[in-house]
Amino acid sequence: MVASLASRDFLSSIRDMLIELKNIAEFMVDLAYTALLTNSRELAEEVERLEEYVDELHSKYEMAVLELAKQSEKPAEFLGTLRVGLAAEALADAARKMVQPVLRGDEPHEIFSVAMSEAEEAIGRVNVEEGSSLDGKSLSDLGAEGPPVTVIAIRREGRWILHPSEDVKLHAGDALVVKGRDEDLDELRRMAKRELEGLE
Repeated sequence: MVASLASRDFLSSIRDMLIELKNIAEFMVDLAYTALLTNSRELAEEVERLEEYVDELHSKYEMAVLELAKQSEKPAEFLGTLRVGLAAEALADAARKMVQPVLRGDEPHEIFSVAMSEAEEAIGRVNVEEGSSLDGKSLSDLGAEGPPVTVIAIRREGRWILHPSEDVKLHAGDALVVKGRDEDLDELRRMAKRELEGLE
């Protein structure tokens, strides 16, 4: 049995990497669509960062699966496991290609403008500065005191936290991907700046 040849921690790490690959790749597609619809360069840049992260994570995942396969009497059984990882990477690559027109500065098609004019909420990036009123605040605190927005993801020191829980605390240097009305996103950006110490 392969499980007897590999530690539980090793098997668990492979499973966790696969789940993360899947979740991030799916998130990238949603983010890429939004970047196209809004012609948002900041969101397109986040898609590119995510694609680089997925490439690195996928390499680690493949190495781990191949190491596990070496210990098995039937290494061919792991082909499916490798292909699932490849599918996630392909999805991430597709999302990156989607945002290239935005990064090139191409003029968006008018149909995108029509679609966004009818949307009630937008998605944007908010950068948390040191000493701002968001620095050290939990998402639970933000929900109680701040504008009605949803933090979809946090980029922190090169890693990503998708769908963060309410007990997650924000720190200086965090880049938040946030969903909400334009005016609420603007208020959150004001809160994220160093010179503001409290809510307006």
